[in-house]
Amino acid sequence: MKKIGFWIFVFIIACKPVFSQNNSTDFQRFVEYVDTMKLHDNDLTNAVWSVSVADAQSGEILFEHNSQYCLLPASNMKIVTSGIGLLLLGADYTFKTKLEYTGDIVDSTLDGNIYITGGGDPSLGSAVYENTVPDTVFSKWLQAVKTLGINNIKGRIIADTRFFDDENRPGSWEFDDIGTDYGAGISGIQFADNKCKLYIKPAASVDKKPSLDSVRPYIPEILWENYLVSTDSINDTGINIFSSPYSQRALLTGKVLTNSHSKTVSAAIPNPAYTCAWYFNRYLNQNGILTSNRMEILERRMSNASNQKRKHFYTYNSPAYTEIICETNKNSNNSFAETILKTIGVESGNDGSIYEGRKLIAAKLKDMNVATDGFQQSDGSGLSRHNFVTTKFLCEYLSAMYNSAVYDDFIQSFPVAGVDGTMKNMLKNTAAEGNVKAKSGSLSAVRSYSGYLTTKAGKDLCFSFIFNNFACKSAIITAKIEKLMILLSESE
Repeated sequence: MKKIGFWIFVFIIACKPVFSQNNSTDFQRFVEYVDTMKLHDNDLTNAVWSVSVADAQSGEILFEHNSQYCLLPASNMKIVTSGIGLLLLGADYTFKTKLEYTGDIVDSTLDGNIYITGGGDPSLGSAVYENTVPDTVFSKWLQAVKTLGINNIKGRIIADTRFFDDENRPGSWEFDDIGTDYGAGISGIQFADNKCKLYIKPAASVDKKPSLDSVRPYIPEILWENYLVSTDSINDTGINIFSSPYSQRALLTGKVLTNSHSKTVSAAIPNPAYTCAWYFNRYLNQNGILTSNRMEILERRMSNASNQKRKHFYTYNSPAYTEIICETNKNSNNSFAETILKTIGVESGNDGSIYEGRKLIAAKLKDMNVATDGFQQSDGSGLSRHNFVTTKFLCEYLSAMYNSAVYDDFIQSFPVAGVDGTMKNMLKNTAAEGNVKAKSGSLSAVRSYSGYLTTKAGKDLCFSFIFNNFACKSAIITAKIEKLMILLSESE
């Protein structure tokens, strides 16, 4: 019996959250709440979850529970990708799209091609910024063409996407994600956030088919195959979109409630580079420049690419990197994050592949003396279910960024509780409002928040909370995480 009692004691001590005795912050209410979650919370019976809190300045772990567990981070991966990108690329880095031509200009006619040579710009034609929408971008390109004295183009409008490799989505993404707007792929030329909206009109009865009214923006050379059916049950609805990179077909499946309001769903553009070339060609025609109305895509896999010397005549620059990562983190933009990952590889002198980007991030983390035990990166955004991190790793990383020269720019990219981004509607009228700056993460049965806050006593902390495999509603887990943030913010 004494041996049994001894082992029960050891088990209780082993399971108890670790709380540093050296810190001057009173975490008592926070610790008590974590203990309650661990011992009495039925919502977490089947979940795997982890909590870590550290002193932002020293990096000392002040509190941890299951901090060594490897868990799915969801979009918390973006803070690693964007932060290392800030260190390697620099705050003022811009993505450059070049306009070039081949052939000769005789009597205002170009006997050659116009090239849109991509630099991976994720904001090209994007609605995120006022000065990056298609008409604003194309008006500058048009003026550059007119400056050359061209009013007729005999050749093609060619979109050169070879800045990145040809793998426009991570292979570890799930198939039912890649047709969605959040699963939009990337290439050396991106356009209009790589997504479009589908407007669907419900049918009047179950024996009739819902119709696809329109697609905006219009996507050239793609057939939208409508396999939607009607239902009278409000609990049996949902629309799925399936497509693949470069495909000329996309499938719509699912059920739409009869006699309901029109539905709007967002979808990925299968070939954004071609879409960009098509719209630029149309813009030229609309503004008095004749073209052959022939567009072409140039990719790395093409061995027959022309080696004819090009003449550069205009460079279009994206917003600065600091603005790019604000969109990446505040609004959890997957395409922006994947772009950063590949650009790290390109600008370090390697190829524009996911593999090179991951390798360089791992090397930089080592240079920063951040232990990468339990860290496995599959993509840049966190959409992949092959990513794994520990909360301890994230706290160590956040502390290293806190002490870096780029911290001021880095923290500006985080959503602020009750103010903006994915945390705009959270923690209102609490000690955490305006105080907590954290990146959210969300996948099916995954919720995570990692970031910074200042306690009531004035101590800067970094924290990471990750919950996986819970069976309850996600909103219930989010409420628990909010409670953790409030209690930390109220700590004396």
